Amino acid sequence: MNNRVTGFLAASLVLVSVSTAFAAGTLHFVIMSPADPKKEALKYEALSTYLRGVNPLLGDIKLRVAKNYPEAARLFAAGDIEGMFSGSFVASVFIAKGLAKPIVRPLAANGTSTYSTSIVAKEGAAPFAGIATFKGKRVAYCLLASAGEVFTRSLLGPGERPESVFTPIPVDSHQAALEAVKSGAADYAVVKNTVFVPGEYPGLIVIGSDAGKHPDNTLILSKPAFEMFSSMVSRVLLGLDGDTSEKAKAVKEAFGCTGFIRTTMIEFAPTFKLLGTARVDPKTFDFNF
Repeated sequence: MNNRVTGFLAASLVLVSVSTAFAAGTLHFVIMSPADPKKEALKYEALSTYLRGVNPLLGDIKLRVAKNYPEAARLFAAGDIEGMFSGSFVASVFIAKGLAKPIVRPLAANGTSTYSTSIVAKEGAAPFAGIATFKGKRVAYCLLASAGEVFTRSLLGPGERPESVFTPIPVDSHQAALEAVKSGAADYAVVKNTVFVPGEYPGLIVIGSDAGKHPDNTLILSKPAFEMFSSMVSRVLLGLDGDTSEKAKAVKEAFGCTGFIRTTMIEFAPTFKLLGTARVDPKTFDFNF
């Protein structure tokens, strides 16, 4: 065997061993603290088991808990996590900064994979008329959510602060925003249209909405993780819908989906537009307004 062939084989073995080491590495995902950690652990255990079952080169998924979106964003930016199922606004900022890339998002049983914004109030409230509706009122929303704080800020004039127009009621979830209106703690809630189910919140109605459709719960990976794992992870998850195995069923039940669909930066166009309307410069934005 000549030196050229020997060198080629040695290099190939090194590449294979390095690739395998990277592929079998642990992926750290972040979850939000309002969710039940035990329930989320079972959810990601199902995902991890399925990924490894289809492609043994993929390693475990371990979870980090963040108390809110800003903390999750800081963990991602610091490189303490490799991936997360992210809200569209946070994902769009990471994408614009060049820190992360989207790969897939869940497809719900009803065929939806995007969401828009709904403004919810108690029955009898007047139709939404823009920022004038919120003037002097209490408005509940999730921080750093497209269908929440970001939409609300997009209604403000240049240099205008929310607290100069209305009383912000920041909450940890869209459900909490709806409960705030239901209990009387807030006058309005700005939430995902997919979260507000009228039958579950008697006495509440949608008084306005926004047409922008944002990718829902997209899996984004940091740039290093994207280079190492995206093709393997996406290939496995894009095949989930046709998989009838018990492991596949466990993932579908855990994520409330029939499968996953490929997601690219193009689908974030409505979110990027909202980012501009809200006067957010992703290059300087530190995930706190």
